[in-house]
Amino acid sequence: MKTLLSIDGGGLFGVGVANWVPKLDNWKFDYYAGTSVGAILAACYASGKKPSEVQDLFNGDLPKKMFTKPGFPQNLNPLRPYVYGNKEAKKILKGVFGDTKVKDTEFPLVIVAWNYEKRKEKVFTRKFNGDYLLRDAVLASMSAPYYFPAALIKDENSKEEKLGDGGVCGNDPSLAGIAAMRDDGIIVKNIKCLSVGTTGTPKEKKLNVSASIGWLSVITDVITVGNAEYTSYGISRLLEHNNRYLRVAPDNLPSGSMDDFNLLAKIKKVWSEWDHLKALSFLKGNTKAETKP
Repeated sequence: MKTLLSIDGGGLFGVGVANWVPKLDNWKFDYYAGTSVGAILAACYASGKKPSEVQDLFNGDLPKKMFTKPGFPQNLNPLRPYVYGNKEAKKILKGVFGDTKVKDTEFPLVIVAWNYEKRKEKVFTRKFNGDYLLRDAVLASMSAPYYFPAALIKDENSKEEKLGDGGVCGNDPSLAGIAAMRDDGIIVKNIKCLSVGTTGTPKEKKLNVSASIGWLSVITDVITVGNAEYTSYGISRLLEHNNRYLRVAPDNLPSGSMDDFNLLAKIKKVWSEWDHLKALSFLKGNTKAETKP
């Protein structure tokens, strides 16, 4: 059986996940997949960093550096189409990943991003788009609209692409992860997926739209929570009937913006207390996998 760790996007909520994963007894997954902050986490693990090292990184200054307001002269423009710049994010990602390419990570990695101009997904794996720098793929995946500017990344022909948050199309990257495993010849019955819902179980809220602008919050839900829940639904039907899929999503995480540092203490507390034994029990078992001819 081959295992996949899939981590959703979710901004600062990813700090909680970074504090929970070390409880899995340094389990080495065969594949990792991530979107947005999940891409940062997955890239760290796939690069061979120990969960405790990643925990220290996320409990350090990484979050604040990621959410850094742009400097002069961009900070003087009240009409700029983003809240945060990406200058500091680029620096810290280079410091963490150096010049490693996506195809050269210790464990196979899948990162989901979105191409704004082509209006389609941009998925980075060893077989597809593997020659991109890992730090560029991560930057693209975490560049959420409104929060960050589009990531300007050069393709294999040195043509600049405008890439953004993978949460637009695949906030739960499980499907992309399983697709990459299938590309490597692993049959579905030998795939086990631990999917981490970074922001927890969605809470119900009443639909109360009195003006057209009121649909904005609904649209935001659809392109983040909506696509993640839909993906989780499909993957659970594909794998869960044989106990090969587990979705970890705490039901008591606070609600709020992904850049609200006031929520950080509560996020850490909830994840640190969330049961990990079920996940460990789920992961243990036969590690041999068949491949298609």
